[in-house]
Amino acid sequence: MHQTYIVDSANAPWKRGSTEGITFACQVLLSGEDGGPEALRFRFDDSPSVYGHMHLTSQFQLLLNGAMDFPRGVKHLEALAIHYTDHNMPYGPFAVSGGHDMLVLHPKAGGIIAMSNLDARRQIHLGGRIFAALAADSAWQPLPGVPDGSFKLLMPPDYGPAAVIVKAPAHASLAMPAAEFGRYEVVLAGSVIMEGKPIAAPGFRYVRGEQPADPLVTAEHGATVAFLSFDRDVLAGGITGEGLAVEAAEAMARAI
Repeated sequence: MHQTYIVDSANAPWKRGSTEGITFACQVLLSGEDGGPEALRFRFDDSPSVYGHMHLTSQFQLLLNGAMDFPRGVKHLEALAIHYTDHNMPYGPFAVSGGHDMLVLHPKAGGIIAMSNLDARRQIHLGGRIFAALAADSAWQPLPGVPDGSFKLLMPPDYGPAAVIVKAPAHASLAMPAAEFGRYEVVLAGSVIMEGKPIAAPGFRYVRGEQPADPLVTAEHGATVAFLSFDRDVLAGGITGEGLAVEAAEAMARAI
Protein backbone atom coordinates (compact mmCIF):
# COMPACT_ATOMS: atom_id res chain seq x y z
CA MET A 1 0.00 0.00 0.00
CA HIS A 2 1.25 3.47 -0.86
CA GLN A 3 -0.60 6.68 -0.07
CA THR A 4 0.29 10.26 -0.95
CA TYR A 5 -1.91 13.31 -0.36
CA ILE A 6 -0.86 16.91 -0.95
CA VAL A 7 -2.91 19.74 0.53
CA ASP A 8 -2.60 23.47 -0.18
CA SER A 9 -4.53 24.77 2.81
CA ALA A 10 -4.48 28.35 1.49
CA ASN A 11 -7.13 27.35 -1.04
CA ALA A 12 -9.41 25.39 1.31
CA PRO A 13 -12.70 27.07 2.34
CA TRP A 14 -13.43 28.03 5.94
CA LYS A 15 -16.75 27.50 7.67
CA ARG A 16 -18.14 28.05 11.14
CA GLY A 17 -19.00 25.14 13.40
CA SER A 18 -19.71 24.18 16.98
CA THR A 19 -19.53 21.17 19.26
CA GLU A 20 -21.08 20.95 22.71
CA GLY A 21 -21.48 24.74 22.68
CA ILE A 22 -17.83 25.42 21.73
CA THR A 23 -17.60 27.58 18.59
CA PHE A 24 -14.87 27.66 15.99
CA ALA A 25 -13.87 28.20 12.38
CA CYS A 26 -12.77 25.09 10.49
CA GLN A 27 -11.15 23.87 7.28
CA VAL A 28 -11.73 20.25 6.27
CA LEU A 29 -8.42 19.52 4.56
CA LEU A 30 -8.75 15.73 4.23
CA SER A 31 -12.01 13.94 4.99
CA GLY A 32 -10.81 10.37 5.52
CA GLU A 33 -13.87 9.17 3.58
CA ASP A 34 -11.71 7.19 1.15
CA GLY A 35 -10.03 5.25 3.96
CA GLY A 36 -7.06 7.61 3.95
CA PRO A 37 -6.03 10.32 6.41
CA GLU A 38 -8.28 12.90 8.03
CA ALA A 39 -6.92 16.42 8.52
CA LEU A 40 -8.74 19.42 9.97
CA ARG A 41 -7.73 22.96 10.84
CA PHE A 42 -9.49 24.61 13.77
CA ARG A 43 -9.52 28.14 15.10
CA PHE A 44 -11.40 27.87 18.37
CA ASP A 45 -12.94 31.00 19.80
CA ASP A 46 -11.43 31.83 23.20
CA SER A 47 -12.81 29.38 25.77
CA PRO A 48 -11.84 28.54 29.35
CA SER A 49 -13.01 24.93 28.98
CA VAL A 50 -13.24 22.85 25.83
CA TYR A 51 -14.87 19.64 27.04
CA GLY A 52 -12.92 16.44 27.66
CA HIS A 53 -13.11 14.07 24.69
CA MET A 54 -11.24 11.47 22.66
CA HIS A 55 -10.80 10.38 19.06
CA LEU A 56 -10.94 6.77 17.91
CA THR A 57 -7.58 6.97 16.17
CA SER A 58 -4.14 8.29 17.02
CA GLN A 59 -3.59 11.97 16.33
CA PHE A 60 -1.17 14.86 16.24
CA GLN A 61 -2.36 18.33 17.06
CA LEU A 62 0.00 21.01 15.74
CA LEU A 63 -0.56 24.36 17.42
CA LEU A 64 0.23 27.07 14.86
CA ASN A 65 -0.87 30.13 16.81
CA GLY A 66 -2.27 31.08 20.20
CA ALA A 67 -2.24 29.06 23.39
CA MET A 68 -3.78 25.92 24.89
CA ASP A 69 -3.80 24.47 28.40
CA PHE A 70 -3.85 20.64 28.67
CA PRO A 71 -5.69 20.26 30.97
CA ARG A 72 -6.56 23.54 32.58
CA GLY A 73 -3.44 24.99 34.18
CA VAL A 74 -1.39 21.77 34.04
CA LYS A 75 0.37 21.88 30.66
CA HIS A 76 0.51 25.26 28.97
CA LEU A 77 1.25 25.23 25.24
CA GLU A 78 2.10 28.21 23.10
CA ALA A 79 2.71 28.04 19.36
CA LEU A 80 4.62 26.36 17.98
CA ALA A 81 3.72 23.17 19.89
CA ILE A 82 2.56 19.60 19.42
CA HIS A 83 0.10 17.40 21.29
CA TYR A 84 -0.12 13.67 20.57
CA THR A 85 -2.55 10.96 21.72
CA ASP A 86 -3.04 7.29 20.92
CA HIS A 87 -6.48 6.05 19.82
CA ASN A 88 -9.24 6.19 22.48
CA MET A 89 -7.00 8.30 24.72
CA PRO A 90 -9.04 11.03 26.45
CA TYR A 91 -7.76 14.53 27.14
CA GLY A 92 -9.15 17.82 28.39
CA PRO A 93 -10.96 19.86 29.41
CA PHE A 94 -8.52 22.40 27.97
CA ALA A 95 -8.54 26.16 27.51
CA VAL A 96 -7.80 28.03 24.28
CA SER A 97 -6.83 31.68 23.84
CA GLY A 98 -4.73 34.19 21.94
CA GLY A 99 -5.96 33.63 18.39
CA HIS A 100 -5.92 29.85 18.56
CA ASP A 101 -5.08 28.04 15.30
CA MET A 102 -4.22 24.34 15.04
CA LEU A 103 -4.06 21.37 12.71
CA VAL A 104 -5.67 18.11 13.86
CA LEU A 105 -3.97 15.31 11.95
CA HIS A 106 -5.31 11.75 11.93
CA PRO A 107 -4.03 8.73 9.94
CA LYS A 108 -7.67 7.81 9.26
CA ALA A 109 -11.11 9.07 10.20
CA GLY A 110 -11.34 9.18 13.97
CA GLY A 111 -14.57 10.96 14.89
CA ILE A 112 -14.99 12.64 18.26
CA ILE A 113 -16.69 11.45 21.43
CA ALA A 114 -17.27 13.38 24.66
CA MET A 115 -16.11 11.83 27.91
CA SER A 116 -19.58 12.45 29.30
CA ASN A 117 -20.53 9.39 27.22
CA LEU A 118 -20.51 6.43 29.65
CA ASP A 119 -19.91 3.87 26.90
CA ALA A 120 -16.86 5.84 25.78
CA ARG A 121 -15.43 5.70 29.29
CA ARG A 122 -15.61 1.91 29.19
CA GLN A 123 -13.58 1.89 25.98
CA ILE A 124 -10.67 4.13 27.05
CA HIS A 125 -7.28 2.82 25.91
CA LEU A 126 -5.84 2.39 29.41
CA GLY A 127 -2.30 1.88 28.12
CA GLY A 128 -2.50 4.78 25.70
CA ARG A 129 0.17 7.43 25.34
CA ILE A 130 -0.25 11.18 25.54
CA PHE A 131 2.51 13.70 24.94
CA ALA A 132 2.87 17.47 24.56
CA ALA A 133 5.85 19.68 23.81
CA LEU A 134 6.70 23.28 22.96
CA ALA A 135 9.13 23.81 20.10
CA ALA A 136 10.78 26.60 22.08
CA ASP A 137 11.92 24.06 24.68
CA SER A 138 14.05 22.13 22.15
CA ALA A 139 17.43 23.24 20.83
CA TRP A 140 18.34 23.47 17.16
CA GLN A 141 20.93 20.93 16.02
CA PRO A 142 22.94 20.78 12.76
CA LEU A 143 21.12 18.86 10.02
CA PRO A 144 23.39 16.13 8.58
CA GLY A 145 24.01 16.43 4.87
CA VAL A 146 22.42 19.89 4.53
CA PRO A 147 24.79 22.87 4.93
CA ASP A 148 23.18 25.60 7.05
CA GLY A 149 20.27 23.26 7.81
CA SER A 150 19.12 22.46 11.34
CA PHE A 151 16.52 20.38 13.15
CA LYS A 152 14.67 20.04 16.46
CA LEU A 153 13.41 16.83 18.04
CA LEU A 154 10.04 17.41 19.71
CA MET A 155 9.52 13.84 20.95
CA PRO A 156 11.99 11.40 22.53
CA PRO A 157 13.68 9.33 19.81
CA ASP A 158 12.50 6.02 21.31
CA TYR A 159 8.94 7.12 22.07
CA GLY A 160 7.30 5.48 19.06
CA PRO A 161 5.54 8.32 17.24
CA ALA A 162 8.07 10.92 16.11
CA ALA A 163 8.04 14.68 15.66
CA VAL A 164 10.92 16.67 14.21
CA ILE A 165 11.15 20.19 12.79
CA VAL A 166 13.63 20.80 9.97
CA LYS A 167 14.83 24.22 8.80
CA ALA A 168 16.74 24.33 5.52
CA PRO A 169 17.95 26.92 2.99
CA ALA A 170 16.84 27.16 -0.63
CA HIS A 171 16.91 24.13 -2.91
CA ALA A 172 17.68 21.66 -0.13
CA SER A 173 16.53 18.07 -0.54
CA LEU A 174 14.81 16.75 2.59
CA ALA A 175 14.78 12.96 2.42
CA MET A 176 13.07 10.86 5.09
CA PRO A 177 12.77 7.11 5.73
CA ALA A 178 9.73 5.16 4.61
CA ALA A 179 6.61 5.97 6.60
CA GLU A 180 5.18 2.50 7.27
CA PHE A 181 2.38 3.84 9.46
CA GLY A 182 1.98 7.29 7.90
CA ARG A 183 3.63 10.70 8.22
CA TYR A 184 2.44 14.30 7.87
CA GLU A 185 5.00 16.75 6.45
CA VAL A 186 3.73 20.24 7.32
CA VAL A 187 5.22 23.46 5.97
CA LEU A 188 5.65 25.93 8.83
CA ALA A 189 7.51 28.73 7.02
CA GLY A 190 8.69 29.38 3.49
CA SER A 191 7.58 26.92 0.84
CA VAL A 192 8.38 23.43 -0.45
CA ILE A 193 8.02 21.98 -3.94
CA MET A 194 5.51 19.12 -3.99
CA GLU A 195 4.81 17.49 -7.36
CA GLY A 196 6.18 20.55 -9.12
CA LYS A 197 4.07 23.07 -7.18
CA PRO A 198 5.21 25.33 -4.33
CA ILE A 199 3.22 24.66 -1.15
CA ALA A 200 3.40 27.32 1.56
CA ALA A 201 2.51 27.23 5.26
CA PRO A 202 0.55 25.48 6.56
CA GLY A 203 0.18 23.20 3.55
CA PHE A 204 1.33 19.62 3.88
CA ARG A 205 1.95 16.22 2.39
CA TYR A 206 0.81 12.93 3.92
CA VAL A 207 2.71 9.81 2.91
CA ARG A 208 2.44 6.17 3.87
CA GLY A 209 4.21 3.19 2.37
CA GLU A 210 6.97 0.64 2.62
CA GLN A 211 9.26 2.65 0.31
CA PRO A 212 10.57 6.17 0.98
CA ALA A 213 8.61 8.97 -0.65
CA ASP A 214 10.33 11.43 -2.96
CA PRO A 215 12.32 13.99 -0.96
CA LEU A 216 10.78 17.39 -0.38
CA VAL A 217 12.77 20.22 -1.97
CA THR A 218 12.74 23.68 -0.43
CA ALA A 219 11.87 26.62 -2.67
CA GLU A 220 13.99 29.69 -3.35
CA HIS A 221 13.65 31.20 0.13
CA GLY A 222 14.06 27.95 2.05
CA ALA A 223 11.52 26.38 4.38
CA THR A 224 10.78 25.05 7.84
CA VAL A 225 8.90 21.75 7.89
CA ALA A 226 7.43 19.58 10.68
CA PHE A 227 7.65 15.82 10.08
CA LEU A 228 5.05 14.02 12.23
CA SER A 229 5.25 10.22 12.06
CA PHE A 230 2.81 7.68 13.45
CA ASP A 231 3.61 4.19 14.72
CA ARG A 232 1.62 0.97 14.87
CA ASP A 233 -1.10 2.47 17.07
CA VAL A 234 -2.70 3.52 13.76
CA LEU A 235 -3.66 -0.13 13.25
CA ALA A 236 -6.13 0.07 16.14
CA GLY A 237 -9.38 1.99 16.50
CA GLY A 238 -10.94 4.11 13.80
CA ILE A 239 -14.44 4.43 12.37
CA THR A 240 -15.70 0.87 12.01
CA GLY A 241 -19.37 1.50 11.26
CA GLU A 242 -20.69 0.04 14.51
CA GLY A 243 -21.14 0.82 18.18
CA LEU A 244 -19.24 3.78 19.59
CA ALA A 245 -17.65 4.45 16.21
CA VAL A 246 -21.03 5.38 14.73
CA GLU A 247 -21.60 7.93 17.50
CA ALA A 248 -18.08 9.34 17.06
CA ALA A 249 -18.51 9.74 13.31
CA GLU A 250 -21.91 11.36 13.70
CA ALA A 251 -20.60 13.78 16.33
CA MET A 252 -17.77 14.89 14.05
CA ALA A 253 -20.15 15.29 11.12
CA ARG A 254 -22.44 17.50 13.23
CA ALA A 255 -19.52 19.63 14.38
CA ILE A 256 -17.98 20.34 10.98
